[in-house]
Formats: sequence, C-alpha cells, structure tokens
Amino acid sequence: MQSSTLRIAWRNLGRNKRRSLLAIGAIALGQLTLVFINSMMAGSFDDMLKTVTGPLVGHTQIHHKDWREERAVDLYIDQLSKTRSELKSLPNVESISPRIYSPVLAAFGAPSDVPADAEPAAVLGVDTTIESQNGGVLENVDPNDLPANRSVVIGKVLANRLGVQAGQPIAVLGQDVDGFPASDLFEVTAIIDSKVDLVKTMGIIMSIADAGEFLTMPDQAHEIIVQGKDYRNAEALAQSISNLSTLADNEILTWKESMPELVRIIEMKWWVDLLFLGIVFVAAAAGIANTAVMSTFERKHEFGMLLAVGSRPGRIVGMVLTESIILGLVGVTIGSILGTAAVLVTSHTGINYAALGGSGAEDFAFAGINISYVIHPRFEWRHVIFGLCAVTFTSVVASVWPAALASRLEPVEAMRS
Repeated sequence: MQSSTLRIAWRNLGRNKRRSLLAIGAIALGQLTLVFINSMMAGSFDDMLKTVTGPLVGHTQIHHKDWREERAVDLYIDQLSKTRSELKSLPNVESISPRIYSPVLAAFGAPSDVPADAEPAAVLGVDTTIESQNGGVLENVDPNDLPANRSVVIGKVLANRLGVQAGQPIAVLGQDVDGFPASDLFEVTAIIDSKVDLVKTMGIIMSIADAGEFLTMPDQAHEIIVQGKDYRNAEALAQSISNLSTLADNEILTWKESMPELVRIIEMKWWVDLLFLGIVFVAAAAGIANTAVMSTFERKHEFGMLLAVGSRPGRIVGMVLTESIILGLVGVTIGSILGTAAVLVTSHTGINYAALGGSGAEDFAFAGINISYVIHPRFEWRHVIFGLCAVTFTSVVASVWPAALASRLEPVEAMRS
C-alpha cells in the first residue's frame, strides 16, 4: 500500500509539470540562498574571530588594573619571568606573549633633540619567537628579518610617512618609565602590512629585550597575551589565571570582554541564520501550498473514485502529504547541491566585497583591527540540515488543509465534478 501511494504521488507531480517545476525552483532558490549566504557569514565571522583572537587580543589578556584606562608607560606587570613560569604551568595554556607599548616620535636618520620631520609612532616590544608563529603580529616576516639586537620591523603606513625602506636607520625618541628622555637608533629590517591597525599605521616592532632596555623596563611588560587551546574556553582560562598569586592585583580579561563591540556583531549571525531560514520557509510554503491546493481541486474526480472503491480517507491524506513532501525534498536537494557547489568553488577563490562595489580597497579598520573585504565561505552541514528540516516541516503543514479537503469528499458528488 505504501509503495503504491508513493508511486501515485510521484506520478501525479508530472501532471502539471510547469506548476511542479515552479514550486521546485522556488524551494531550490530558497535553499541555495540559505546554504550560500550562511556559509559566507560563517566564513566571514570565522576570519574575524581568528583575527580578533590572534594577533590583537588573544584568548585572554593580562594588564595592570589601570593600564587600559590611562595607557601610562609606568603601569606595568612586574616580575615577568616569574609570571610566565606560573602561566606555563597551567594545563590549558598554549602560548604566552608579553608586550611593551609606548608612544614615541620616529624620524628617518640619526636622532636629534626634536627632529623636524618626526612622526608620531608607537613602540611595540614583543617576544619575536612567539609572535612569528601563525597568528602572531610577525607571522609574515622572514625569520632572517625578525627584530633583534637594535633592529626593528615597522608598519607599512608609518614607513611611507617616514620615507624609510628596509635596511635604513630610524631614530626613535620617547620617555622611559621614570620620565626621562629616551632616544636611540634602530635599523629597519622589514616593512609589514599588518591586520592590526596600530601596527600597520604607527607600529615600530622590536624585541621585548630592546624595548625593555629603551624604556628602562627590565623583567616587566604592559600586557600579556595568553592563547589557550580553544577561544570558546576563554572564560575558564581567565578564571585559572586569576588564581595565580603573582597576578592578584592585575586585570584579567577574556577576548569577549576586551572586544564587546565585535562580540555583538558576531552574535548577530544567529539572527541572520534565522532570516534566511525564514526565506526557505516562505518559499516552501508558497510553492507547496499552491501546488497541493490546485492539485486537490483538479483531482476531485479521481479521489471520489478511490473513495467509492473502498479507499480510506487516510490513504487520500497520505497521497497529498507524500506529494508535498516529495516536492519539497526534490527542491531542497537541488538547492543544497547548487549551494554546496557554489560554496566549495568560492571558498578557494574568495569573494571580494569591495570589488563587487567597484572599490579597490583590500580591508577596512574596525575596533583596532583590519578586516579583509575578501570572504572565503565556509561550508557547514547544519545549513543543509536546517533547510531539509524546514522544508519537510513546511511541506506537511502546507498540505494539511488540501489533504483534509480531499479526505472529506463525498464519493458520489466528487465523481460528478
């Protein structure tokens, strides 16, 4: 009985091919939109998360409790060596990157009291071994060009302002932690185009040893970036760090607390998912309901004959429901295949939002990071499953009324129509 109902339902979809194809097309387009747009959003937010939890803020940050508000050079974390040893003992810590920050003036050539062509800049002292790894601020720098022994790497925009090239010297002038003038000459080994806006526009990156000597900060740092095994476990990592005695008086923040504005944007993805899931619902409901209603009225004579020869109303209901479900599944399958193919192709080539809008920009700055306009969609099976469940549910709901009408037909009256 079930196989015959399935055969009849499949055959009946071909009675009005144009109507069936239109319904299938609407459902396929909705599913394609769901899979592709949500994959684009997933890829975009994945890149954003990697950028935010990578070179900029890590999974957890440690500062002097007043440093974020005042950014004063003398608000530092003391006993850096001991602190790093204690952090390394924690089971979920992957890497520890101390940093030193200081506003300075920079000029091309030898230092003088106040060079006429000096440009505002910022010293960033880092652990070059950690920061040259994947996700660090020096990840794209050749190992031979890493800053060490009075050499520095500077940001692309700052290099253009200073008119300096790799291999040339720059003078750096600032104040140490005691308020005394500090000046020195450094060789530029490389110029980088960083995702971190501060580094790109004003950054003078030197080893933490050179920065500590320049600012009179032995065994001290303004910030410690801690990377755990998973950014989603940042709260647990921050809690374990807060239990360390050497950090009792310092501020410990997760990446969510450090970048609340980006967190709000990322949380919007859930609403975007719902929006495009709603599109699939509407497409499926409109296509299936229309097809089921029209088919029911056109086949009243057929249903009357079936009821007259002893078919139960339940079988009539089953036929209408089966037709609607088949219609929905065919549409969602086609849409899933097309959407998946589009995602797999563009995940390699990328989609440049700026180029689509006629702009030549490569990225835009937001909350201190440079976010690329090029998006690489990331395929997720859940988008296909969401559409499949939505269409199946909608198919049943949209065909309930036509199925009920068909099951309540009077056989004699239906056969006369």
